Amino acid sequence: MTYQAAIALAAVALASIISTAHAQKADPAAVQEHIAVATAAAKSDLQGALGLCKTASPTPGPSFMDIYRAMQKEPPLAPMQVMDELYFLGAQWTTAWAIKTSAGIIIVDAMDNSDEAEHYIEGGLRKLGLDPADIKYVVVSHAHGDHYGGAVYLKDKFGPHVVMSEIDWKALEETQRDPLFGSKRNPMFGEPPKRDQAVNDSDTLTLGDTTLKFYVIPGHTLGTLATVFTLHDHGEAHRVVAWGGTAYNFGPLPDRLQLYSDTTVKYKAVLKQESADMFLSNHVVFDAAVSKMAALKERQAGEPNPFVVGQDTVQRFLTVLGECALATKASIGENTPGK
Repeated sequence: MTYQAAIALAAVALASIISTAHAQKADPAAVQEHIAVATAAAKSDLQGALGLCKTASPTPGPSFMDIYRAMQKEPPLAPMQVMDELYFLGAQWTTAWAIKTSAGIIIVDAMDNSDEAEHYIEGGLRKLGLDPADIKYVVVSHAHGDHYGGAVYLKDKFGPHVVMSEIDWKALEETQRDPLFGSKRNPMFGEPPKRDQAVNDSDTLTLGDTTLKFYVIPGHTLGTLATVFTLHDHGEAHRVVAWGGTAYNFGPLPDRLQLYSDTTVKYKAVLKQESADMFLSNHVVFDAAVSKMAALKERQAGEPNPFVVGQDTVQRFLTVLGECALATKASIGENTPGK
């Protein structure tokens, strides 16, 4: 499967989650209006994010498991250093990022399960010449199994603190289940970690010479985190946001889709103030990490790092997410049951 095909497949699958609600009072004109704004903002470089507008289509697609199995058949992605302090440790489906600081390593997201944590995160660090025993923190962007699934393995083996928003820790504890995947735990995901370090909006975490700032971005889950920090490319500083949750896989909920859009509007202003000129995702479909790494391998002296996309592109990315959410809301109608 090509990278472009993976984008299309993932986008179509998102549509299958919401398609059953399209018999409600939709607003086709509003759907097309929001899709047009999203399409203009996406240009040619944000097509992965634009795939979210497929959720405004009534066309059902393959299931989550169909997509997951298809991507699992793809050749594994190699770990790679992409900035002075940043390392890609991901797979075709989920991504982990490593931030090397002067006092140890911070892992952002823990992938699906212990096997992936062992082979992609631990093994990837070793291939890159880093010691996984230096992992001090594992930041879990939100309480879904495909991002916390390897945290217990890392915690048990290397002893880092596991960090998640207070809201999403509570979501795990109160339901005793994954908020998305249900009480019958999908065996492809590891057990959820036990409560460790909780953060709230605007909290910071400092390890050595690196400080992470956390923003709670309700939408994908109510406690999803956007993590903002400074990286360097050949010594030149850049401000990056790891946008922790992207898809609308919470079901046909108009209020939730409006909240999602409102969040993107709010954090466009926040990230402009932060001067963010890079964004990272925990799924390669949304940040085009695979194509960016391919371009990085061919990079010539003096050429820009493809991960440094500029502040305007970060703003356009959030516009696409928010407008596709509004298109989806318009496609299911205000009277869809459920809040």
